[in-house]
Amino acid sequence: MEPSMWSKLPSDLIQLIFERLGFADFQRAKSVCLSWRYASKQSSPNNQIPWLILFPEKGKDYCLLFNPEEKDEKLYRIQNIGVNFANSNCLATYGSWLLMQDDHQYNIIYILNIFTCEKIDLPSMKSQLSIVETEDDMFLVQLHDNRDVLFWFDEKTKDYVVIWIIQARFLVYSRKGDKYWKRIELFNFNFDMVYKDHRLYLYTSSRDVKVLDFSQGIPRQVFETQVNYDYSRKPEDVFYYDAPLHVCRKIKTENLVVRVTGEVLRVKSIVLCNSDVWYFRIYKMNSSNSEWEKLDSLGDEEAIFLDLGITVTLANTIKGVNGNSIYFSGNHNNYCDSDLGHFWSKNDILIFNLGTQEIERPHPSIFSSIQLSNARWFVPNFKQM
Repeated sequence: MEPSMWSKLPSDLIQLIFERLGFADFQRAKSVCLSWRYASKQSSPNNQIPWLILFPEKGKDYCLLFNPEEKDEKLYRIQNIGVNFANSNCLATYGSWLLMQDDHQYNIIYILNIFTCEKIDLPSMKSQLSIVETEDDMFLVQLHDNRDVLFWFDEKTKDYVVIWIIQARFLVYSRKGDKYWKRIELFNFNFDMVYKDHRLYLYTSSRDVKVLDFSQGIPRQVFETQVNYDYSRKPEDVFYYDAPLHVCRKIKTENLVVRVTGEVLRVKSIVLCNSDVWYFRIYKMNSSNSEWEKLDSLGDEEAIFLDLGITVTLANTIKGVNGNSIYFSGNHNNYCDSDLGHFWSKNDILIFNLGTQEIERPHPSIFSSIQLSNARWFVPNFKQM
């Protein structure tokens, strides 16, 4: 076929072609011509493979993408897209979008599409102390880890929301069209949050789950559990060791995960600073008695992406994804005291198998050849997953 004839194919035929392509081929096909690029916006790539985004050591003005589906372990370099990766930090991901902050000018925060190069500037922060200006006050933003911030983006409408937990008891948010950050007082300490279907799920210090509806102009609380918890009972998910505290320290973190079905899970992780040992416990909410019940297995058709707060269904049919596993990064827990000599870092990409209770570092050849400042799982086709 003559090159000029590709643009004359019927749009419905072009869409059928796009729907049969994996993500990498989907991105390449968009560059055939203008009509193909337009058709790509009406379609979605067929595969659901989670990718890795890698940020080299500071001073390198590019990032790297890795698709586990490709057997040759090829890395794609992204650079010259109008932002300075050398002076930026990735705070969170959603689909093909990254939430970025300038390392030198903390008041500069923006959302970036890593494939289309679209960039959306957010309301500014004041001074290097990362103070958020709201309509009626100013708050200090303290980023302890990547769980302090999340965002959501709608590819079709370009609507978005960025949410920060401030000082554990407040959150501020910004949506499309906002000139200032807006504040919500939560009246409780909040440890983690997940955003799904215009709803914000908050996990509190009392092990309750609150749900705020963001579908209207003003967010409102629509659900709150009252968990029955017996504090006098020794919890079964606590591990005890005979080693002295200065030799063996346990770091415990709890995350909230929302399944595709909407069911809420609580994931507790424990790591020993002076070893390479992780432990995970998963709990689901029993709606009849409002108690957290231990869940021993996800089944072979589901996996958790902990940093994203989501589960992937039918994992056994997705090439490169292991069922009954937890995918996470070292960003998930980086409170370890360096004096204790741990064997993992915040730049690690890790997989924990719930069946074997073993942990692995996938694609070691890639990570051993690159000095990284940040690494994350991200899901380009987030909506289908």
